Amino acid sequence: MTKPLISVISIIYKVEPYLRQCLDSMQKLTYPNLELILVVGQSGRSGPGADDSCLEIAEEFAAADPRFRIIKCIAAGVSDARNRGLDAATGEYIGFVDGDDFVEPGMFDRLYDNIAAFEADISVCGKYDEYAGGTKIRLSTGETVSKATGGALSPKTEPELLSSKDAARMLLTGGGFFFHSWDKLFKAEMFRGIRFPEDKYLEDRYTIGDIILNAERIVYDRTPFYHFRVRTDSVSHHKKMSEMNSDADTVFTSKVLSKYPDLYDEAENYLLYGHITCIQNALVSGEFDREEEKRHFDYIREHRKSALKNNYVNPNTRVKTFLSLHCLFLLKLITLRGKHRQAESEAFTISRPG
Repeated sequence: MTKPLISVISIIYKVEPYLRQCLDSMQKLTYPNLELILVVGQSGRSGPGADDSCLEIAEEFAAADPRFRIIKCIAAGVSDARNRGLDAATGEYIGFVDGDDFVEPGMFDRLYDNIAAFEADISVCGKYDEYAGGTKIRLSTGETVSKATGGALSPKTEPELLSSKDAARMLLTGGGFFFHSWDKLFKAEMFRGIRFPEDKYLEDRYTIGDIILNAERIVYDRTPFYHFRVRTDSVSHHKKMSEMNSDADTVFTSKVLSKYPDLYDEAENYLLYGHITCIQNALVSGEFDREEEKRHFDYIREHRKSALKNNYVNPNTRVKTFLSLHCLFLLKLITLRGKHRQAESEAFTISRPG
């Protein structure tokens, strides 16, 4: 029996160093009924340096494999590109692979088998984090493993069936998957009337959050199949991102609590952590302004007492809550030390098999 069509959408813009690996991995996907939609952004300018070779690379793969379809457009942001892909998709199911990442051959076989077996609306898999020095995965225990690709990095796991409430709790507590679009397979009908917001950054947080809250059944298989490339950013970018994260988190938790008010403790801890992170990044970047950070301090001040009784707030966050209000200098030192340890962890060096 022919399996249903899966539309896989890849957004491509100025990712030339990674694109061949991405498209090669998509070409090797073993699911038997795929349309591979490549949304290739162009600058709209002419002359040397206006665009890289992404379009030429995409056209090369499309000429060799009829499953690839190319949509050329003026680059207008990630949301615009994702929405163009959704409008062009004809599959019964929708998946995403970003142009600077890559996937395991059996990814969509596993995602589809799980979504069919559990009669789910969304199927989720685990991921590898790809650093310049090698590959890491985070196991279901929270333990981080780093080895060469091809090593023992793919623990077999049993899929777990979640309700939208279960999934919302998982998002708030950090116990599994996140808001990403690319580690999931969706019934196409989940996007009916929903598109990625073109007036916001962090588009996945808004759209995928809504879709998860609308879903009835979500199946989560922690076995990693998606390779997410972790690319380093500037300190100022971290501050900007944490502010945008905080905005998106406020919107999501409001929707969660309107549907599941008994998730209040989880939501409070989630927001508290986010507000503290904004303050930490402002301190480290040197772009600290008490007026600018007023809403973060106001939230922390308002919730400092209830956080002491909240079982989801760990001792580390409680300490940072106190320091945010009483000793910013020490909070900055702790933050710098933590970033240094993280940088050392991400700079591990391994040898990859040829």
